[in-house]
Amino acid sequence: MPALESNRTALLCWDGSDGAVSAIRHAARILGAGHDAVVLFAHVPTEAARGILAGFSGPDAPIMGISDAEDLLERGVEVAREAGLKATGLRIAAERKTSEIVIAVAEEHDVVLIVMGQRQRSPLGTLLLGSVARDVLSSDHRPVMLVGPSSSGP
Repeated sequence: MPALESNRTALLCWDGSDGAVSAIRHAARILGAGHDAVVLFAHVPTEAARGILAGFSGPDAPIMGISDAEDLLERGVEVAREAGLKATGLRIAAERKTSEIVIAVAEEHDVVLIVMGQRQRSPLGTLLLGSVARDVLSSDHRPVMLVGPSSSGP
């Protein structure tokens, strides 16, 4: 497998979970200190969440206020910087599925790698709720590093 290009940014998908922390730390070990990274957090602003649910085609990101979302994103940037990455944050107000946002941001930034932590779900939960990771993996457009919820090291 060819080496990852050191001059291209990595996309770190952030949701505040332990799996996301683990994925960022793994990515930093693989990419190396000082690698550029964008920490992405998508959410549905509280103001936009009024009314009925959008159904299966609408946003699946968490609903929260902008200030809380910015705080959570800043924590993700801190995790990435503590791991040695040169990280910046990107907060997106979700108007579509999270997987579509990840794919679009990856294309826009021409990222070398998409990094995701996988949450632990029951088989039924995965079937009913779907999986952002599965949708990103099946988009077949660029490398994805998926770190499982109980991963201890690369």
